[in-house]
Amino acid sequence: MKNETVKIFLGGDVFGPVGIRSVESLLPEFLSNEGIDFCVINGENASGGIGLSEEDAHRILAVGADVITGGNHTFEKRDYWPALSEIPQMLRPANFPEPVRNGDEPSPGRGYGVYEKNSVRYAVLNLQGREFMTPLDCPFRTAEGLVSQWNSEESPPIILIDFHAESPQEKEALGLMLAGRVSAVVGTHTHVQTADERILEDATAYITDLGMIGPVLSVIGADPKFAIKRNITQVLYRMELPECAGALRGIIVSVNPETRKALAVKRVEVLEK
Repeated sequence: MKNETVKIFLGGDVFGPVGIRSVESLLPEFLSNEGIDFCVINGENASGGIGLSEEDAHRILAVGADVITGGNHTFEKRDYWPALSEIPQMLRPANFPEPVRNGDEPSPGRGYGVYEKNSVRYAVLNLQGREFMTPLDCPFRTAEGLVSQWNSEESPPIILIDFHAESPQEKEALGLMLAGRVSAVVGTHTHVQTADERILEDATAYITDLGMIGPVLSVIGADPKFAIKRNITQVLYRMELPECAGALRGIIVSVNPETRKALAVKRVEVLEK
């Protein structure tokens, strides 16, 4: 018999060594204390602040993440490409363009997956925005096709969407397009946690950005000293990674596994001591 409610943690972008340390030091106890049933973490900035290595991906999975989503830096580490194709729990945006000629290689990896845990099925879809970013295939059409397919199944899964996008209007538009048809639409990429968590159409948890799992005293993850210097001088000084306390950020969504409706959403920030 399924539980009446499952609790899902959706965590924001892991950034650099402090982000990895924060995941390893904070996530296991947090998942246990909150009674989390399923965990999705965005890891596209985990390795040195840009991209994700296979080693760091396994470190995130080892401490409780069930799925790692990606974004515009997913393909930065070329040695990570085989892992994207070989390990189902590692995703990249689904709307990377498909080959147009016979015989051409598709983009490494997969953009979505369906996972079963404790007799509950979860579909996780990773998308990337186009406004103020490299234009990929349409994330709205990609989402529409997959969501319609999953919802047409005899026993549809709980559908969770990580929309890695720069534009708040693009994120809100996708959330409202899918309201009532998926359990959660969450934004990642800006590294700044927004305070607009809510439930749309009495069914879909939404937040414009989950925030960053990484250094607290930083400019979206980078050492403030160099970020300030770049802004004052307009010289592209190399952005350095700070060494400071970290934080775990995201949302907890409570979902009825039978109706797949989100019942509650709670914004999370857990600071390292």
